[in-house]
Amino acid sequence: MAATPTTIFVVHGTCGSASGNWFPWLKSEMERKGCRVIVPQFPTPEGQSFAAWRGVFRDSLGDCDPANTILIGHSIGAPFVMRMAEEAEQPYRAMILVCPFAKTLGIAQFDTLNASFVEHDFDWSQVRKGASMRVCFAADDDPYVPLALSQDVAAKMDATLIVIPKGGHLNADSGYTSFPPLLNTLALAERTPHPNPTAS
Repeated sequence: MAATPTTIFVVHGTCGSASGNWFPWLKSEMERKGCRVIVPQFPTPEGQSFAAWRGVFRDSLGDCDPANTILIGHSIGAPFVMRMAEEAEQPYRAMILVCPFAKTLGIAQFDTLNASFVEHDFDWSQVRKGASMRVCFAADDDPYVPLALSQDVAAKMDATLIVIPKGGHLNADSGYTSFPPLLNTLALAERTPHPNPTAS
């Protein structure tokens, strides 16, 4: 019997698009490797809320096995993915966060839209349990998300932190229409043993 392909689920950021940044490139690269890649469009900026995004997440990912699913979140997609891991009944194979943060940024136009995602008392133990492998990417010159915020998330999640020098927000505006370092992390995630929630 053929192995079930890995599902990769990508969450874009506030005012973002499923067709923006490095998402189409990643989808093409990983589909060539036999993965199933889901990059839904979430409502933003109109209609953006954690509840609305959770609905899209559940509708899009309903039939996927968490143990064979990798969640990727960019910018506000990162705390959103953390909350999905926090709520998970079974752990996901991996959680990869790009420019993560877990509090408001002090930028009014984004803080209003992001409030329902980050004004939340994260249960970090549950977040950690929600994914077998946890990796964060951040840049040392991000104009929106200070590196200290990503470092704080990585520490609380007990995640590997990979800092990209002069990477900006790791988006198209910073030159990231592709993101090769992510492929190495995904290859490692695919080799990570399936989580076994029944193990003692």
